[in-house]
Amino acid sequence: MGLEFSGLDALIQRLDEAEKKLPGARDNFLSQEAELVRGDAAELTPVDTGNLKIGWKKTGPNNGRIAIYNNVEYAAPVEFGHRLKNRKTKKWVTTGNGKIRFVPGRHMLRDAMQQRQDSFAEDAEDILKGLMP
Repeated sequence: MGLEFSGLDALIQRLDEAEKKLPGARDNFLSQEAELVRGDAAELTPVDTGNLKIGWKKTGPNNGRIAIYNNVEYAAPVEFGHRLKNRKTKKWVTTGNGKIRFVPGRHMLRDAMQQRQDSFAEDAEDILKGLMP
């Protein structure tokens, strides 16, 4: 389940230049932004038992990349949607016209990423202005 910001090539190049001048600046910035996205994804996550909500994690920075993920076994079906199966009979649940019922995805991570995309660029600009006069 991977999503990436797009259209930020010039900004990424500037962050890479800042990294050369101040080692660790890029990774600290990315860690902060990833934590915001992780928190937003958790807030957007529906709650039944709470396992899915607390399952959001992030990796450490690695060459200018951080992964935000959820290892709960049903995270992907909740994110993207799934067909509905009766737990007792193990048969697909159908609608009145015989089609298998589909539960739409909740798109927690996608929506969290979209919410942060604009502020990501603004936050990066603020950091770069502080690093590069």
